[in-house]
Amino acid sequence: MNVPQRYPVVRVISFILKLLAWVALAAGLIAAIVALTIGGGAGGIVQALRTVGAIAGPLMGIIWFVQLYAFGSILSLLVDVEENTRALANQPPPA
Repeated sequence: MNVPQRYPVVRVISFILKLLAWVALAAGLIAAIVALTIGGGAGGIVQALRTVGAIAGPLMGIIWFVQLYAFGSILSLLVDVEENTRALANQPPPA
């Protein structure tokens, strides 16, 4: 199944989306750490914002990670399906 590769731009976009997914996950975790470390002695509204940030940061990071990684994987899947379909279409008929 030696088929020339097509759609190199879609492959690059898929890789970039998967890379951005990992960056989003890391940013969410960093946001949680930052939210937990700032405003240690403050009370009231700052404490409430700190708690919300500690919950929302990783949650948004996880949501973005899943969305970006899934879309990148779907693009990879579509390119692979196209290659396999083209390889099957180019096979000689059975004798």
